Amino acid sequence: MAVGPAGAQTTPDPAAAAPGLFAPTRDGGGVLAPGFQPADPTAASPDGRSRFGAIDETPPAGSRPPVRPTTQFDSKNAAKPRVTLSFTQRQQEAARLKRAPLPAPLVRGTNPQQVPVVVLDRLRRRGGPDIDTTSRLNVPVAAIIPRRAVGIEADPFAPTGVRVGAFTLRPAIETTTGYDTNPTRIQGLKGSSFTRVAPELIIRSDWQRHQLNADLRGSYTWYGQTYPPVVEYPGTVASTATPEIIDRPTMDSRVTGRYDVDKLSHFDGEARAIISTDNPGSPNVQTGLKRFPIVTTVGTTFGYTQGFNRLEVTGKSTFDHQVYSDSLLADGTTSSNADREYNQYGGALRVAYELKPALKPFVETGGDTRIHSQKFDRNGYDRDSKGLFVKAGSTFEFSQKLTGEASLGWLWRFYVDDELTNMSGLTIDAALTYTASGLTTVKLIGTTVASEIIVPGLSGVFSRNVTLQVDHAFRRWLIGTAQIGTGIDSYVGSDRVDHRYLVSLALLYKLTREVQLKTELRHDWLRSDITNVDWDATQVTVGLRLQR
Repeated sequence: MAVGPAGAQTTPDPAAAAPGLFAPTRDGGGVLAPGFQPADPTAASPDGRSRFGAIDETPPAGSRPPVRPTTQFDSKNAAKPRVTLSFTQRQQEAARLKRAPLPAPLVRGTNPQQVPVVVLDRLRRRGGPDIDTTSRLNVPVAAIIPRRAVGIEADPFAPTGVRVGAFTLRPAIETTTGYDTNPTRIQGLKGSSFTRVAPELIIRSDWQRHQLNADLRGSYTWYGQTYPPVVEYPGTVASTATPEIIDRPTMDSRVTGRYDVDKLSHFDGEARAIISTDNPGSPNVQTGLKRFPIVTTVGTTFGYTQGFNRLEVTGKSTFDHQVYSDSLLADGTTSSNADREYNQYGGALRVAYELKPALKPFVETGGDTRIHSQKFDRNGYDRDSKGLFVKAGSTFEFSQKLTGEASLGWLWRFYVDDELTNMSGLTIDAALTYTASGLTTVKLIGTTVASEIIVPGLSGVFSRNVTLQVDHAFRRWLIGTAQIGTGIDSYVGSDRVDHRYLVSLALLYKLTREVQLKTELRHDWLRSDITNVDWDATQVTVGLRLQR
């Protein structure tokens, strides 16, 4: 068989097989396939990149121009020459960069015609909008970084105070005027207008440890009506159980301190000074007085608290000295009240256990001794006595909803004089605040007091008081207050029991942090087991408070 010479395999004419498929040219030398477009290195794609992947270096409108390198690659790694700018050049460059606007950050979008810019992820960490840095399809939006939220004040009209070193001083003065239909609390006597001025100074320390606070409050009330003795017959005067002048001062000033030994133990102390008078209508008020005698009480309390994990033990000692001024009678003479003065020494022990941070039940017991300045009073009674009490309760602090303390107990008082009846009874003590909402607050206050008396045959007065108060903010500057209360006075040694009641409606208008207007309508009444003692009284007052 004859063998021919070897030769390479040939392909058909490309143009004939697929005209323009394998030989496209830009100058028209070939025929392009249908739908095929030539790649232009200078033409940009819709997303800002060239056909060969190069990023379009044309900056978007409003962006800073790119910084172009002035040198090429240096294989020798030689030190670059340092460019030094003059002070004027540095100022001009800083001003130029300050005027140049920053590019807007981009978020995910669907418009492919937008030009992307580099978005830094730190904008998201600084509180900016949600930014997608992975998508190439972005829509520019304005970057608004919100400011840090400012806390809302609980009371925007609270006084700012005066800063003095580590202490904040809040001075204030309140002036009240009004009318009382029965200021003497004796039925049948005339009503009177009155004016009351009440200055105060609140001091708070601002220390990380320890504490020193002061609450200094006082008032003086002037009445427009006087009650001179009544002339029944020529040469005779009918004495009444109310002074001719019923103006009265009051003061309640306390300085408290705490010394922190460590996390579980601290010392507490209090110094107090209280000025008052006998209450109008009280059996202690002498007949034929020119004005009320003033009673002053000064005292101290010193205590120590030691914690043992959740167990807390507190011990305290108290001392009070009560002194009376001489009584000025309507005829110009005076009468001594030295037999009413006494010293009281006392102490108490409390044991509390923290069941949970908001609930700490406790039991407390204590006693006191009262020693009078004179062995026998004006009626021949030895009124020295010893007291004992025990009570159980709890403190509350439920997320600022319910805070305070409440307890029930029993009190005994034993008198040295056998002719005086010993005192005993149930005690109710409470100081609770319930925040129903941001606008409404409910307060419950209960107190029990065993006070002295100078009436022959009576040992003392055992008083219990309960008051419920509701404060509602119609606006942050307009506060309404409703109050109801009741009290029971038991005169130990007799069958007399007085029941006291009160109803009050008040409105507080806060003009500024420094100026407030107040008005109140209040009605009090007393009902007793004995005759000719009941009384009713209504007060209408308006007041102005200036504070700092």
